[in-house]
Amino acid sequence: MPENLEKLIKVFGAALDAADFPLSLQIKQNYLNNLAQNLVIDPNFLDPYEGLLYFSRVLSKDKFLKMGKFPIESWLTPKPKLEDLPLMNQFEFQQFTRKDAIRIYSEKLEVYIRNNILPDFPLMIGVDHSLTGGVLNALSKEFGSEDLLILIFDAHFDGIPANIALNIAKYMNEHPDEINPLISEDINAVNKTLDIVDNYTCASFLFFLLKEKIIFPENLIIFGCQDYPDAKFRSINDSRIIEYVEFYNEIEQKGVSFIPKSDPSSMIKKLSTILRETKQSKIYISFDTDVGALREIIATRFRNAIGIDQNTILNAAKSIKSAINSKKFDLIGLDVMEVETHLLNRVFPKSGRRDQTVKVIDSFLNFFF
Repeated sequence: MPENLEKLIKVFGAALDAADFPLSLQIKQNYLNNLAQNLVIDPNFLDPYEGLLYFSRVLSKDKFLKMGKFPIESWLTPKPKLEDLPLMNQFEFQQFTRKDAIRIYSEKLEVYIRNNILPDFPLMIGVDHSLTGGVLNALSKEFGSEDLLILIFDAHFDGIPANIALNIAKYMNEHPDEINPLISEDINAVNKTLDIVDNYTCASFLFFLLKEKIIFPENLIIFGCQDYPDAKFRSINDSRIIEYVEFYNEIEQKGVSFIPKSDPSSMIKKLSTILRETKQSKIYISFDTDVGALREIIATRFRNAIGIDQNTILNAAKSIKSAINSKKFDLIGLDVMEVETHLLNRVFPKSGRRDQTVKVIDSFLNFFF
């Protein structure tokens, strides 16, 4: 619970879904084709915000003030309008990204936060993780970057410049059986001649926040990442891999704390130590659902790695809550991002599995509210 009990907990949606990889576009195309034939089976929610409010027992409580949605053009949302079908192709989404329009949305979100949420508590439910940058922009100006600790649950470090990520994807394409550093969702879609621009995206937004001193590296913790270069990765003698490792080393030397997926008890112990030693008094938590991908969580956009299990996630939450209580941290915001709307709470007949994303999110939120 936020330290200031007079703060309202304002829940809002931010369903920017600008990923250009083929599977994402295919899901949207199928949805629109079904919509045209009146075959859509889940018309009750259009995005994660509506979906969580529909299924969540925690968010149904009166303590959460539902603010509605941050405005986004329909073609950039998980369930576009039927007239948006001609825009559902890689070219349109790549052009959108290359114009740095994702950063523009993040800047618009910062204004939205300042005008509609602050000084109360922001609880964002969304898709593209880059929008966390808009919230952090607003909070760093409100409270000061020096005193703001950011803890991100994520299977990936979203601070990799596009040129480095592309080089890694090319290496993976050339050596599919050798190594999988989990950079590209679809390495077969890599265009080797594409002139990559280092724009602000869900894979790189932290790089820009650090570069522009909106957040400080020593105040950033990444929990559950799987693209951290291990010993085998570091032994590869290829200029692209060396560049990636050196970049990661530099970021870590500047102070970013990485807690890669490993033995759960070791992960929790390292997290507890970092929290115990930190001197910041404000904390922001960002939960990217892919941190638990293909375990209990299926409804996440990036499913290119098996994430950590629910128990590890909740033990980490317990550790954070304990640190908040003992050190009297002020939890000043939280978000849940990268939710795949089309898979939320779905049952999969072939495997008999049910997506438990809502259950995990509810259990996670219960620790803090």
